[in-house]
Amino acid sequence: MSIIKAFPIISILLGCFLTFFIIQTKNSFGKNNVAKYSLALVVFLYTLVSVGNYIDSNHYEVPLYVSFISFISFTFVGISFYYFCASVIDRRIGFKPIMLTVVIYGVFKVWFFIYLVEIIGSRETMNMLLHKPYKPVIIYAIYDYIVSCLLNIFFIYRAYILFKTTPLIVALNTKREVYFKWINLLFFINFAVIFSLMVQVILVLLGIGSLDIIFMIEPIVYTVYFFVFVYSLMYFPVFAFTGDYHDLPKNIKEKYKNSSLNNSEELFKKVDKLVIKDKLFLFSELKINTLSEKLGTSVPHISQAINENKNISFSDYINSFRINEAKKKLLVEKPDTIFAIAIDVGFNSKATFYHAFKKLTNTTPTEFRKRQDEELMV
Repeated sequence: MSIIKAFPIISILLGCFLTFFIIQTKNSFGKNNVAKYSLALVVFLYTLVSVGNYIDSNHYEVPLYVSFISFISFTFVGISFYYFCASVIDRRIGFKPIMLTVVIYGVFKVWFFIYLVEIIGSRETMNMLLHKPYKPVIIYAIYDYIVSCLLNIFFIYRAYILFKTTPLIVALNTKREVYFKWINLLFFINFAVIFSLMVQVILVLLGIGSLDIIFMIEPIVYTVYFFVFVYSLMYFPVFAFTGDYHDLPKNIKEKYKNSSLNNSEELFKKVDKLVIKDKLFLFSELKINTLSEKLGTSVPHISQAINENKNISFSDYINSFRINEAKKKLLVEKPDTIFAIAIDVGFNSKATFYHAFKKLTNTTPTEFRKRQDEELMV
């Protein structure tokens, strides 16, 4: 067996292993099961695509729907990756129109490919259609693949924006900083994989290259992508985004468990007093390390004290002060713009402010101000 032919098998085996590993792991994603399962879905979808490519490139006599399942799976890679990223940073996502569009499009693809299975009938006919000159049904499939690529690229970009606009609330040491850079590489590789495949398909549409080359290259790209996944998942810094004690890596929890916090209530009172007295919540670059240095205690112990006494993460704890301050500013006679208020109370972007406000008050800043105005008129 040549090295090139071995890549699809490696990609499939590695994808299966990673899917199982992500579902079983209790260390990388803290208490966030949505993040864990959505990432497992991303890897599983890529694995299904690899299975389809392996079958098509070797012309195996298997039912046609196996190839079509992998083709349909590719449509949902981007949206699954977006949900994973949103879950990691604790960002709630409504069922937006674009997501409804993807679902409707996916349902249409399922219906269309069921129809194709009935029309094509056999694997032998399918193999003939994959050779030039391409029949209209294959041309449609190529256009469909390009649309799927564009949808995936859109959601990957949206996921990247989520990460860029969500500040880290824990200062990372040099070693952790290196690990964190792998997250950026993860975005780049995910984007590069889909973009390069889309370019290849467009070239086929223009009469340059062939589908056989794509079937050969795609598994190689997926294999490299899975290897990067393996490394980055080992050190995914969920705690750096949430500050939640439950999201600490298991080894760090064990370390501080042995030197247990004797009085979390007393420590929390010190934290509360410091945050309120110095109005630390107004600083957009505030990190849990700042409190750690001022109080002379560890980051995990501060996180534990907040969690045990308020039952919320450090991020939500600080944002609660910011939201209360924002409410006061929203209710003045001539309030500033929402963006100006967001910056004034310690948020680094309007999007982050909206998310925190909605999460803690179950309404948006605009709705809150409108509701208060209506109550005053009554």
